[in-house]
Amino acid sequence: MNQVNIKNFRTFVIFLFLSTSVLGQKVTYNHIVNPNDQDTTEVMTLFENYLSSKYKKIENSSWNLEELEKYENYDFLENEFQPSLYMGFPVHVLSIKFNKNICEIKAQFSYCKDDGSPYILAIVNYYAKKQNGIYKLYNALNINKLDWNCTTVGLIDFYYPKYHKLNFEKAYKLNDFIIQTCEKFKVKPKTFDYYLADSYDEIQKLKGIDYYIGMGGKLYPKGVTDTVNNNVYCGGLGEYYLHEVFHVQIDQHYPNKHLWVSEGLATLLGGSRGENLNWHIKRTNSYLQDHPEINLNNMLALKNLDDQTTYHYVLGGLIAKKILEKGGWNLVIEFMSSGKTDDDYYNAIQKYLGIKRLDINNYLRKQLLIESKY
Repeated sequence: MNQVNIKNFRTFVIFLFLSTSVLGQKVTYNHIVNPNDQDTTEVMTLFENYLSSKYKKIENSSWNLEELEKYENYDFLENEFQPSLYMGFPVHVLSIKFNKNICEIKAQFSYCKDDGSPYILAIVNYYAKKQNGIYKLYNALNINKLDWNCTTVGLIDFYYPKYHKLNFEKAYKLNDFIIQTCEKFKVKPKTFDYYLADSYDEIQKLKGIDYYIGMGGKLYPKGVTDTVNNNVYCGGLGEYYLHEVFHVQIDQHYPNKHLWVSEGLATLLGGSRGENLNWHIKRTNSYLQDHPEINLNNMLALKNLDDQTTYHYVLGGLIAKKILEKGGWNLVIEFMSSGKTDDDYYNAIQKYLGIKRLDINNYLRKQLLIESKY
């Protein structure tokens, strides 16, 4: 486990602190209104025990039974950050607030750098309710979504804010896409939840995330998939964002694939960040024309072109397109099981397109130029 250096950890708020130790992690509290109240102390103990269990990687009894049984990854916040929310940041509880039978725990995962400035990974919310007379933790998403509208269209449960008017034409079109795509990949379509709002920050708030590292800047459309728990999250993308839906319907059926295979096909079929593959191809072609020093023979080492275009979307999408044109969906399905490693991916390009590793740069630059003219 990667531990954050907290040797010089110093508190940086002026409120009263209560503290306890969780496997060497510093858990602190802001001013608690009623620290001796029985419900408050029970929730504090619950939360501390849960954190202790996560850091020790042991089974715990802090989470509610319904979500434990329903979800494989029952704590939705855990995988919002890589490698995990519980990677070792000290936890500072900002508030414990009761509203009727629900308690909200607002926690900050952060540490203090050597120069005295705070480094904040996230500010997140957990909920606690009594189950059989004992407080248990719940995902904020499943509490907060009760305040949103929900409409079922075919296989999809659409969740959206009160201000949004569902576009049924796009909703049914998305359901048709699922049926057609699953037929092409010879898998059975499944039901799932699709959360949409005008911005991705609204989605994060719904999930219980008040702040996350990287928050801010221009609000570009964004989609994310929780393929394990069958959730799709779309900010600024409406009811017809195919990219993430492809992942939730297809990915689990083809475990022996490289990331670029999956992301490339998702971009080919559904675009990325609100724009289709051709838009990204034109953008990438223009950029690479200005940067002849970039060697696409080592393309898997490349990351983001900028804040709108990512190489594994556009180049992966272009390669998937060429394989589809050459051999149809049967060849694409074969491509989907061509191996997980980088060597597997490069070998698949040679096998299915006849392009050797040393020729990839010239091939892709030529194809980008051709495709960008359409």
